[in-house]
Amino acid sequence: MPHGEVSHAAASASPSPGAAYATRIDNAPTVLGSIVPLDDAATALTSEANAHDSRNILAKLRAYLLSLPKAVASRLIDEFLNKKQDALTKLPFTIQKNGLLSAAPTLRVFLLDLLEQIDPKAASQYALQILATPGSPDEWAISLRNYALGGSPLATQAFLEQKLQEMLANSAWRTDPSVGYLEAFDTAVYTHDTALTPALSQLMANKDDRAVAHAAYLTLDRLVLSDPAAVLSQLAAQPDLMQGHELTRADYFARADPSDPQQKALLESYLLDPNRSQQELNTFAGLYPNENYMISNNLLTQTQTPTYTDIVARERSALSAVQGWMSDPRFQALQPQLQTMSNRLQMFVGQAAAGQ
Repeated sequence: MPHGEVSHAAASASPSPGAAYATRIDNAPTVLGSIVPLDDAATALTSEANAHDSRNILAKLRAYLLSLPKAVASRLIDEFLNKKQDALTKLPFTIQKNGLLSAAPTLRVFLLDLLEQIDPKAASQYALQILATPGSPDEWAISLRNYALGGSPLATQAFLEQKLQEMLANSAWRTDPSVGYLEAFDTAVYTHDTALTPALSQLMANKDDRAVAHAAYLTLDRLVLSDPAAVLSQLAAQPDLMQGHELTRADYFARADPSDPQQKALLESYLLDPNRSQQELNTFAGLYPNENYMISNNLLTQTQTPTYTDIVARERSALSAVQGWMSDPRFQALQPQLQTMSNRLQMFVGQAAAGQ
């Protein structure tokens, strides 16, 4: 091809929807009432076939909305959401460390997430509209977070607990759970809703919904960490809740802190229960004290892990309790398990002392 000529194909090639949208939004007016960039984003996302361009489209839209006065951006988002338009983004539902999304599966979820950053009060108020009807589980997940962060402290907990219960009871959402649906379980940890223990136990036992069962397991574990006496008391009083999951119950009870009198009493009652199987006791003995933690980014809560100093103090307390049980006639039948725990804890405590 001679120098300076351009092929017909190159000349007629159209820019990708992402590139075209970037050009339009760079020249968009920033005046009150201009909703063209949001409508254009929906159109561009609908015609876009890959995640890369979708990210570019949303990045441009985010920058545009953040450049506007808060009241203007909030109004534009509200107006667009009220039109009930939407577009898929080809992106997953992904949470950052701060609880905001790094990727959203739909334009509406993206805008609900962004509204929390721009105008938390407006995001909380709009959350009430979303949570009024069972539309999208991903939108519900974001709305639970938005309401929690901007709602009235006196009304927030009861409302969140009610709406999470509705969400968990939604059979359609539960049968084919979205990532947002699973992430919404964090609301129970945020509200310390230990009353959900029976419901979470039932979900954990559902072999047809493995993702939901795992989310329920993690949520109950995190509730044990945040409210150990309350949850362990329920599990002790209602042994049927963990039927078929006795080894998981051992994991939960292994989180109990014997330096707390109530938790120590629960531990002793758990270990002395004549219905406790040898397998469950051996699982407990091989783990106690349970210092395994799942690290994750959550919509509302931060995953708290103990410091090395905390772990050492906990192991010393556990060793003291175990040694006390070893000399207690009530625990005579548990000597093999107690010896296993004592040997391991003596090694840990000794290593910590040597390292000081």
